[in-house]
Amino acid sequence: MYAGVDVERALEAFHSTCLAHGPDFDRTAVAAGGRGWTPVAFGAFSDLSPIANVNDAKTWTTVADDTMPKGAIVQVTKATLDGKAVQTCTVAMTDVDHETFLKSFFTRTDAEKIDEKRDGLQISRLYILIAGGRRQIVNLKFPASPTAEGSIVASSIADD
Repeated sequence: MYAGVDVERALEAFHSTCLAHGPDFDRTAVAAGGRGWTPVAFGAFSDLSPIANVNDAKTWTTVADDTMPKGAIVQVTKATLDGKAVQTCTVAMTDVDHETFLKSFFTRTDAEKIDEKRDGLQISRLYILIAGGRRQIVNLKFPASPTAEGSIVASSIADD
């Protein structure tokens, strides 16, 4: 039996922070202050963003509570993608059973897979879905080995 982070808690953290209303830079910043998350220096964890052309970013380490697993990192960005202003929201979590996370993600959403990339160690999958009344692109990154314990980086991208 896998003894890592509770998958339902991990999925709820991603859903409530990023999917339910879509990525929202300002809303997430206000929520982070109210929840006691610790700001991380600008530029730290810059590799969490699912988009390279970031104009502004805020990143926090979170407090483990009813909705957020221990050690989670949240990042929101304002960025440009194909000439359009977009916002992103990412939740990175360690010690998550990614196979169970993926199954729960599909049970909870209407996600349709649109792309997949593998580099030997990591899989990156893109999905499209409607959540919070907005069309969103979701990027899920996880270890390539189904038996590997590791992290899952779940990101949402939506038009600004």
